[in-house]
Amino acid sequence: MKISVLKLGGSLLDLPDLKDRLSEFLAQLQDRRPLLICGGGSAADLVRHWDKIHQLDATAAHWLAIAAMKLNERLLFQLIPDACLVSNQNAAQQAWEQHQIPVLCAEHYLQATTSANFAPLPASWDITSDSIAAWVTLTWPADELILLKSKDLPADSTVETLAAAGVVDAYLPALADQLPVLRWCNLRTDQFAVAATTVIRGSSFQSTNATGPA
Repeated sequence: MKISVLKLGGSLLDLPDLKDRLSEFLAQLQDRRPLLICGGGSAADLVRHWDKIHQLDATAAHWLAIAAMKLNERLLFQLIPDACLVSNQNAAQQAWEQHQIPVLCAEHYLQATTSANFAPLPASWDITSDSIAAWVTLTWPADELILLKSKDLPADSTVETLAAAGVVDAYLPALADQLPVLRWCNLRTDQFAVAATTVIRGSSFQSTNATGPA
């Protein structure tokens, strides 16, 4: 069964019905094994604020921002029925076998994982949970990455234009072409049922709907 990494944008954590929206989306992945990664959101923004005040070392700021993701991971653990926190492939496999939803402890995975094929992520504010999720997808390895965002994908977008607009992080274009499949979903949309209706392969986007390519 294929593995789907789902990166939940931190901006979605203020949705009162996030639990229902996410559960609905997960129900569509019956032929996939989901692995959830939660963005840093306002918790990581606090680290950015500290960095501006204290001019932290780049490596220190990088790992503080990643550590801030723990708070959001634990929130997902509370919100999602049958969720469990995992740090590696073996723990995720056990979760899937027990019909649970694994939420990845990003800090633990990044600290423990080395790859002969993919360099470690640099310590930079160009790296956020978008690139972290992409790196996890590559090193796990998983079959696709789905970005759960707060807005529709702008028309005629590329990964590069999205990065330039700040919609995804600045480092993602360096990883996007290596991903097997990259998809986009506006989880904040008022149009239910929520679905991952945009397929992104590398920097090429193809919008689809229920009847095929749009």
